[in-house]
Amino acid sequence: MSRGSKHSTAATQGERMDMLRTLRLAALCFSFAVLIVLWSTGEPKASYICARSAILINAADGQVLYEQNADSLIPPASVTKILTLYLVFDAMKKGQVHPGDMVKVSRRAANTSGSRMGLRTGKDVPLEEVIKGIAVVSGNDAAVAVAEHLSGNVDNFVSKMNIKARELGMTNSHFMTPNGLPAKDQLTTARDLAKLSLSYLQHYPESLQIHSMTSYAYNSASHHNANRLLGTCPGVDGIKTGFVCASGFNLSATAKRADVRLIAVVLGARAPSVRTVETEKLLEAGFQKMASDLKDGGTVEEILAKQQSSGNGKHSRLACAPPTPAGDGSTGSPKRSKATKKSAGNVRGGTQKLSDSKLSKKNKPAKKAADSEPSSSLSKQSKTTTAGNPQKAQVNVQALPSQKASPKQRPENLGRNAAQNKPSTAFELITPKRPGSVKKPDEEDKPSSVKVAKRPSNGNKQKIPPEPVKKTDKKP
Repeated sequence: MSRGSKHSTAATQGERMDMLRTLRLAALCFSFAVLIVLWSTGEPKASYICARSAILINAADGQVLYEQNADSLIPPASVTKILTLYLVFDAMKKGQVHPGDMVKVSRRAANTSGSRMGLRTGKDVPLEEVIKGIAVVSGNDAAVAVAEHLSGNVDNFVSKMNIKARELGMTNSHFMTPNGLPAKDQLTTARDLAKLSLSYLQHYPESLQIHSMTSYAYNSASHHNANRLLGTCPGVDGIKTGFVCASGFNLSATAKRADVRLIAVVLGARAPSVRTVETEKLLEAGFQKMASDLKDGGTVEEILAKQQSSGNGKHSRLACAPPTPAGDGSTGSPKRSKATKKSAGNVRGGTQKLSDSKLSKKNKPAKKAADSEPSSSLSKQSKTTTAGNPQKAQVNVQALPSQKASPKQRPENLGRNAAQNKPSTAFELITPKRPGSVKKPDEEDKPSSVKVAKRPSNGNKQKIPPEPVKKTDKKP
C-alpha cells in the first residue's frame, strides 16, 4: 500500500471518530434537555387558591387562565345539578316536556334527605317551579322528582347523565345520583365541571335568569340561594354551589363584565365563607388579566402571587388549611381546625359564665340551677337520685350553697332553709366527682357531699345558735 493511500485511510478514520464524538455530545445534550423538562414539569406548582382544586376559563373560547390540581378526583356534591338541569333544558328544547307540565311527586322524591324544596307526596308541581327548586334552593327532592318525570325512574336518568358527560368530554367524571348526594364512585374534576358549565351556558344562557335569583319561595317557605357572590361580586349571575363531607364546599361560578365572561370552579374549600372569598379572588384576578392583556399585565398566577405577597386575601388564607386529599371521596368528614375548636370552647365557656351570673342575680333554688344545665352529666344523675330517694337528693343539693356561708353572714340567714340561699355557682353544682374518690379521715373538715348526705332531712328545723346571743349571756 502506498504512502498516499495510508494518509487517506487515516483521515477517513479521524473523520469518523469526530462524527461519533459529535453524535455522542448531541445525544448527551438532548438527554440533559429532556431531564430538565421532566424536572420542571414535575415541580409542584404554587397554590394561590385556598381549596383542593380550582380552575378559571374564558367563556368566549374555553381558554384556561388558571388551574390548580384541576384533574384531582373530588365528589361533585350539588354541583351535579348543573348536569341535571342540562338534561331538563335539552328535553324542553326537543319538545319532550314543557315548563307548564305537572310533575307528580313520588314518595321517594318527597323523602329525599339533605337540602329540600319541600315537595310532598302525591302533589302535582309545575315543571318550571321544580326547575327553580333545583337551581335556587338546591332541592334534592326536586332533582329526584324531575329525574322520574323525564325518564320514568332515577336509574334511567342517571344513565343519561353519564352519556351526556361523555359527550361533553368529561372523561374523569362519573355520576350516581341526579342531586349529588354522597354515593360510591361518584367523582368529578374541576376541569370537567368547567367543561360542563361552559357548554351549559353556551346552549342555555337564559338559564342564568333562574340561577341569578337570590331567593325563592315555595309552599309559604322562603329559601335563599347559597351562592353568596350574587349581589356582592360585580357581574356574578350563577351558577351552582355544593357541599358534602367528602369534598368540602364547592362552587361553579360565572361572571360577566363588559364583553368578557369568565367561569371559575373551586372545589374542596374548608368553609362556605372561604369558598366565596377564594372564588371572588380568582374571578377578580381573571378580569384584571383580561383587562391588561394589551399592556402585558402578566398571567392570573402572577397576579395572585402579587396579591399574596402584598398581603391581600390574608384573612382567607388564615381561615383554612392547605388543600388535603380525601381518598376515594366516598367517605370522610372535614376536620375541625384548632381555631375552630378554640372558638367553640370560648362559646361554651361564655355560655357557662352567663348562666352563672343569671342564676346568682335571680337567686334561684339550687335544684333548679342544676336542672337548667341539660348538657351536664350530674344533672341527669340528680334526676335519677331524686326518683329513687328524694329526701337524700334534696339534702345534697341544698347543703352546697350553705357551705359557702361566710363568718360575716347574718345568723338569721343561716337558720333559713338552705334551698333559699344563693347558690355558689352553677359550675360547682354540675361538676361531677371523680369516680372512686373517698374522703380520708383528715379531710372530714372539708365540705363533702357524702358528709352532708348523712345529715337529718329536716334541714328547715335545724337552728344554729347565733354568736351575738352568746355575747349577751356573758354580760352582767
